[in-house]
Amino acid sequence: MDREVRKMTIENALWQAELTSHGGQLLRARHRDFPQEVIFLGKRAEFAPGRAIRGGSPLCWPWFGASPVPDRPAQGFARTAEWDIELRGDSFARFRLPETRIPESFRDFPFELRSEIRLSETLELALVMKNCGDAPAEVSCALHTYFAVSDCGKVTVAGLEDAPCTVKGGPEQPPSQKVLKIEGEVCRLYFPQSREIVLTDPGWGRQILIGKRNSDSTLVWNPGPERCAQIPDLEDAEYKNFLCIEANRAGGDALLLPPGAEFRLEQHIRVRPL
Repeated sequence: MDREVRKMTIENALWQAELTSHGGQLLRARHRDFPQEVIFLGKRAEFAPGRAIRGGSPLCWPWFGASPVPDRPAQGFARTAEWDIELRGDSFARFRLPETRIPESFRDFPFELRSEIRLSETLELALVMKNCGDAPAEVSCALHTYFAVSDCGKVTVAGLEDAPCTVKGGPEQPPSQKVLKIEGEVCRLYFPQSREIVLTDPGWGRQILIGKRNSDSTLVWNPGPERCAQIPDLEDAEYKNFLCIEANRAGGDALLLPPGAEFRLEQHIRVRPL
């Protein structure tokens, strides 16, 4: 049966954001002081059942990366499910994912899951989870946000210099003590890392400031030209137009949620001129 994919817009004096019930997520956002989008949405982004949206801020939950159990989707089931709109205001929206929408074979514990998008001086994203079971639950998750950039090869990322990282799940590398520049494919998980990140984009004359709460790991991802050409829902050169900087609880930062416990993962986004 076809699903109705619902979209909506929220706004305030500074921000305008488009949201969707597919994945319960932010799709795109623009700050009124800048002509370009702050959040990237791919030209070939799909809204089909079981497909994740290429752009916005997909919600990876309750596992991050490959599933610990065979025959389950990578990055969890939250980003491909159809969510309910629970609450909506002019500058705020909350989505809820009914547990019954998820196949029993994917569910390891009973849960409540909500997504919130709020506009103030900042663009605020939150993933709120609760373990409704009677045993501890292992969870890893991410706000997998796609930031729009003029050219990923010409931006810099500050705030990661003091954090060790792993590259594509390899051995830990020591802190670089340098701002990050994007060269080719990038997949780096920084842990521990909780500082505000500054994404500087000279081409668009702006900086995006990316803060977070309740996260001590950050993933930076871009497919680069070769990998991008193999991704069907991205155009061949579209890798230049975004950089993913995620608020994570993954790897050594994964969660063990006690019975009845609630946890809130947040990402806060601001923009300023150079």
